[in-house]
Amino acid sequence: MLFRSAVLNVQNIPRTQKDVKRAFVPKLDAFLFFDYKAIEVRLLAYYLIRGIGDESLRDEIVAGLDPHVETAKGIFGKSSVTDEERQIGKTLNFSIIYGGGTPTIMRQLGVTYQEAKELLRGYHKTRPGIATLRDTVDSVLQERGYLINSHGRRLRVTDSHKGLNALIQGSAADLMRSAILEVSDALSGYSSHIVNVIHDEIMIDASIDEVPFLISEIPDKMTDDTISAIMPIEVDCEWSTTNWAEKKEYDSVVYT
Repeated sequence: MLFRSAVLNVQNIPRTQKDVKRAFVPKLDAFLFFDYKAIEVRLLAYYLIRGIGDESLRDEIVAGLDPHVETAKGIFGKSSVTDEERQIGKTLNFSIIYGGGTPTIMRQLGVTYQEAKELLRGYHKTRPGIATLRDTVDSVLQERGYLINSHGRRLRVTDSHKGLNALIQGSAADLMRSAILEVSDALSGYSSHIVNVIHDEIMIDASIDEVPFLISEIPDKMTDDTISAIMPIEVDCEWSTTNWAEKKEYDSVVYT
């Protein structure tokens, strides 16, 4: 029972808890970590286009802008923002994605009810398409009782204000499930293999001579043609030849 308890919660090891992650070492030569880049925000951009034809968030991302910075600029009416203000923009973006409202903002930012209302008002003024999209999702739910996500799966949502969250999280989950199958098939015949899946990241124990192949092929296996045709999906790669705690950005120069 103690053994089972020790292995069930690997996904929830805090980022800062390096001592635990140092215990994980590759059996082969290196760990590779393939991580979706801001997948929830990209899926929000996808549904803004699919649902109401709003391309603004997609255009920001494609242009290389930081959506959290752009949100903060709009909320505070400034051309540049501090790191703290960016964090507020990020909190608002994810609160909307997760279906949160004023109480959530109050709790996450430690602000008063009135301050939270003002922040939300500034958010919706900056990103007016969000409220329109949520209303559209609610309308579909009321009309037919379920939503259909990017992978064709029906989502039955009991709380209408959670509809957008269900679409985004359901799509992210299906995208990852599909990616695991594609990556697993791509690794057939190779010694490298999947050893863990952490939220939106696939972790591979890799043979060093197979690393260039993995770097070039795996990100493509994690994309989806339907979504990418509207909102490009990006996959970051990190690696470590020592242990999980010491992962860093992959340097393609090392083994080419």
